[in-house]
Amino acid sequence: MTRALVVHLDPALADVEAAELCEFGYVVELCVGPELQDCPVLRGHGCPRAERADVLVYDLAALRHEEDDREVGAELRALYADKPIVVVAGDRDVGVIEAIEPSEGVVWLHGTATAERLALLVEDALAD
Repeated sequence: MTRALVVHLDPALADVEAAELCEFGYVVELCVGPELQDCPVLRGHGCPRAERADVLVYDLAALRHEEDDREVGAELRALYADKPIVVVAGDRDVGVIEAIEPSEGVVWLHGTATAERLALLVEDALAD
């Protein structure tokens, strides 16, 4: 089974995204992100949840640590260059938050994250 880590600052939206991925057969772990808990990735250490995952699904806002303006996306790429990342941007203007550079292994989801769209983009990310 494919394991996904869903990181979202809004627990209710994280639950929705996790349920959508579960509908498509993924095993999902949740994380509330670096704003609400100590994040080993921001200290340059591996994250047990990320290490267990095959794909990382991050809410755009969770990729920036506001306290010290650290870029979680850059830290993720340094630690987990081999793991695909799906960035859920929603309707936000990505120019406002430059969280992670578009690159190989990074797939962006703009607009509504329906179950079908999210699952399709996760599959695309895994296929890269």
